[in-house]
Amino acid sequence: MNLGSTITRLRTQRGLSQGDLAEALGVSRQSVSKWETNASVPDLDKLVKLSQFFDVSLDELVTGASSPQEAAPEDTPNPEVRIPSARQITGRTIAGIIFLCLGTLSFLLLTMAGGWLIGGLILALPFLTCALLCLRTTRRTGLWCGWTIYLFVEWYLRWATGIDWTLVFLTPVFTPEMNYMRLLIAWGQLAVMLLMIVITLRSFRTVRLDLTCRRNRWLLAAGWAALLLLNFLKSWGYPLIYENPALDSMGVRLFLKAGEVGLLTLSVSLLTATVCGLRKPVKP
Repeated sequence: MNLGSTITRLRTQRGLSQGDLAEALGVSRQSVSKWETNASVPDLDKLVKLSQFFDVSLDELVTGASSPQEAAPEDTPNPEVRIPSARQITGRTIAGIIFLCLGTLSFLLLTMAGGWLIGGLILALPFLTCALLCLRTTRRTGLWCGWTIYLFVEWYLRWATGIDWTLVFLTPVFTPEMNYMRLLIAWGQLAVMLLMIVITLRSFRTVRLDLTCRRNRWLLAAGWAALLLLNFLKSWGYPLIYENPALDSMGVRLFLKAGEVGLLTLSVSLLTATVCGLRKPVKP
């Protein structure tokens, strides 16, 4: 029996999926799949982790042969005891189920209150997106859910109130007639956005983008150029749309505000990629 077959056997005996094993070892599900199909071989440290996780010797893991103690009839445990009766449920899975229930409940209640699109689907999207992230991602799930919630709240505020963080630039000339509560909300948006950026950069502190590669430099430069072009088109085209009475509708405003949040997302992504590219490699 080869290494891939042994890993498959030990994993299935414990009722684990490839994703569960990958999360326990800190690798991707694709890596586990390649191990089990013998497309690649685990590193030595991963072999040690596999043997410790399955509680078998390295010899049994690599060759598939049971040790003499395990082969002896008197030492062989009851198969019903070795195989778990239920599949292990991770915290991410529980969080995903909770978000899915909240999203479904929000959709049903808000649909009855204000219509299925604006009242139901739009406001239930943050919960449904977080549920998908919890159930499908294995790394930085909390970070992605945090950004999802922030961006949706930013989208709702811009659409419903017209407030965004750029309002803080008017602080020196702000008057009571302009409503100080709007200014306070804008400062709150800015503070949360900066906090999320700091958390993101810290999460990617070990990631480095190789800017010595011409392809990476071109992609990063093209991203920044696209961002500048899209901002120019926004500053030129949005006023024309807002001034056109035929286009003044709730759906159009919702779409335009989604475009603004999309530009914000692109800006943060390019900033993170640039910092990862400019970061000096860690010396061994």
